[in-house]
Amino acid sequence: MMDWSEINKSVSQFGFFVTTSSQLTVIFLTVFCVRRDLGAYKHLVVLFSTVGVLFALLEFLLYPASGLHSHSAAYIVYINNRPFDASKEFLTVLLAVYCSLYCAAISLLAVQFIYRYIAVFCPIHLKYFNKCYLLIWIFYAVLIGVEWGIGIYKFDEVDEYSEEYMRETMMDYYQLDVTKIPCLVTVIYQTIPNSTETFIRWKNAFATINMTIFATLQYSIMIYCSYKLYNDMEEKLSLLSEDARKLHRQIFKTLLLQLITPTIAMYTPVFTVIYLPFLNLEYTLPTGIFMGIFALYPALDAVILMYVITDYRRALIDVLKFFNLFKKAIVVPQQPTNTL
Repeated sequence: MMDWSEINKSVSQFGFFVTTSSQLTVIFLTVFCVRRDLGAYKHLVVLFSTVGVLFALLEFLLYPASGLHSHSAAYIVYINNRPFDASKEFLTVLLAVYCSLYCAAISLLAVQFIYRYIAVFCPIHLKYFNKCYLLIWIFYAVLIGVEWGIGIYKFDEVDEYSEEYMRETMMDYYQLDVTKIPCLVTVIYQTIPNSTETFIRWKNAFATINMTIFATLQYSIMIYCSYKLYNDMEEKLSLLSEDARKLHRQIFKTLLLQLITPTIAMYTPVFTVIYLPFLNLEYTLPTGIFMGIFALYPALDAVILMYVITDYRRALIDVLKFFNLFKKAIVVPQQPTNTL
């Protein structure tokens, strides 16, 4: 049988390295190297990159211990050992925190779309992204993330039926006793004893409903702002200077790519995992590789930003040139030796 744990571990380690290096590069360029005044957009970029690093770091600390598995009417998020000798309860909370960072990142991305919409159509209101007002947007993302995490923690709390439902498949695939590992489990349908009839386990179903509401809210914000910018932006930009128009178009392209990328790398995998149990199909599938893909998303976002926006691309090139010159400067040329 294919060793899914090793595959998940490799993907996670690669995602951690690529994400941390790319996001730290973005933070460095934003704070020290980009010469143009990007206004509050700089703060939003730094915040989003910071959450991306934390997201990848937490996953790296949990891997290869953590995983995701789908089975018929259920899925389980779990940790298969005790990193740092932590308690089962603490690690279960840590799983919920990991999930909350996912939603916080999406919320901050939605805030970037709101900022760009206001910058084009209502620039007088950009003051609401500066100084103390910025804390409101941070609180918004944190609040959405915390609510998401608490919802998963409470609604997906393990009970006797969910333990029994996942016991066999977890033992077959991973040689794990589900009763002894930190985990969060969703089982949508429960069979009535001595009957073939089933009923919906609404507590677990509410976990899916809760995630759907808040994820859809963020995604709707991004789609609406993208639609308005796509249709009406050119008329507004005609009143600006050529440099300003160019920057707005570049940031808009960045945001469009930032909408498409999480759709593929984050929304589609998550909604696939959380809605498959409603179909109650006979299948079992190691979906833990999705967690590694989640860690790759912030890296893709950073690459988009540095490639599309000229100021970031130039700043990166300047930094690379500087390090290349510095490297050449410290290389001591070897003196020729005379042979007798």
